[in-house]
Amino acid sequence: MAAAGKHRDAILTESIRLFRQKGYAATGLADILAASGAPKGSLYHYFPGGKVEIGAKAVEIAGRTVTRTLETLAEISDGPGDLVARYLEMLAGWLIQSGYRDGCPITTTLLETVPEHQSIREAGSVAFAGWARVLTDAALRAGISEARAVRLAHFAIAALEGALIQCRVSGSDEPLKLAAAELSALYEAAQKV
Repeated sequence: MAAAGKHRDAILTESIRLFRQKGYAATGLADILAASGAPKGSLYHYFPGGKVEIGAKAVEIAGRTVTRTLETLAEISDGPGDLVARYLEMLAGWLIQSGYRDGCPITTTLLETVPEHQSIREAGSVAFAGWARVLTDAALRAGISEARAVRLAHFAIAALEGALIQCRVSGSDEPLKLAAAELSALYEAAQKV
């Protein structure tokens, strides 16, 4: 990889990590440069829109990563309830490994920037839509009606986001375990209708 591309990728990788752990507002451009090892000039070369442009791109990339993870889990899961339970179990593992510093890769940034920064809001909207699409498709394959599948997908995202916040506050993965159990039960019940 060329050094220039390496710097761009490093800036984005470290921005995603820093925004997830420290928040968007608490992460300065100097923090991003120090963590990425990129020279100062490369930041504005690749991101002339500065921190807002980096934030939008970070949300886009992190959102796509979650979508791909959900797609992979959908291929090996035994229905939508199992898919959600597997994903929440993965999240719990990552939280524990990070000492409850990590959360959702996009939510902290979105909470701190929306509605002020339209580009970040749009990246978040696209990310959530991608996650909902994967969950909806899994529910449809399980025989759940389309309207119910869409509602459950959006509810599952809301539940996992809330559970992540509760986990960080409590320093326990119990909220994710509870969310996984209840979401699995909802999906199972929906399949019987």
